[in-house]
Amino acid sequence: MTNPEPLSGIDSAGFGALLATMRALRDPDTGCPWDLVQTYETLRGTLLEETYEALEALASGDTGALVEELGDVLLQVVLSAQIGSDAGTFNIADVVDFLNRKLVRRHPHVFGEAHAKTAAEGIGHWERMKATERADKGQADKSMLDGVPKAMPALAYANAVLGRARRAGFDWDNPDAIFDKIGEELRELAAEDSPARKEEEFGDVLLAAVGAAVRMGIDPEQALRGANARFYERFTHVERAAHEQGTTLAAMPADDKLALWEAAKEAQ
Repeated sequence: MTNPEPLSGIDSAGFGALLATMRALRDPDTGCPWDLVQTYETLRGTLLEETYEALEALASGDTGALVEELGDVLLQVVLSAQIGSDAGTFNIADVVDFLNRKLVRRHPHVFGEAHAKTAAEGIGHWERMKATERADKGQADKSMLDGVPKAMPALAYANAVLGRARRAGFDWDNPDAIFDKIGEELRELAAEDSPARKEEEFGDVLLAAVGAAVRMGIDPEQALRGANARFYERFTHVERAAHEQGTTLAAMPADDKLALWEAAKEAQ
């Protein structure tokens, strides 16, 4: 059994200093007016924004930007914990202790006698421990999907629930079956005339596409961000060309626009 060892120096020189700074910012007499009026509700949008900025930094590959943005996410955690401490409900020590105990409990293959040689086996232990925790809380009948917030953006939610379902063994035996499923959903979409049914079938197409991403180990959010970036570059290339020719996209012949688009595509 492996015993986790604390990182030397981080409590006193790093994290402890951060907590002291936050306590000063929230001091009722000498603190920052902005920090003092924050609540869990006012921080909801900021937490989401900072998370997206961290994701963007992660995608950019800029380590410096990632360090900065992860720090901003950590700020949201520390500030929320200080709000809890000020109210006498919980503090950052409770957050850290709960997280640490959860990590140890859900990794019996690292901190216990269980074994795992692959990532799939490690996830299996994690999910089994979560199921045990639900049973201990009297929630044995609760779905493993209930832990995924329904307020998440639809693409992220689909990725999360399909990933959990696959880890539970809900998957096709034939790896290529997911592509057949996408084709099936596309055909059903094409055959529909009702606007309401078209929307429903289009949703099924998107869900099947996310299922394919999960099956192939692709992050659909990152894949779509990449596609968006490529579209932006190609579209602005066509825009610039139209401007240089003294015309507009609306006035430019379709064949010319297509040729410029393909040229931009080849250049990427």
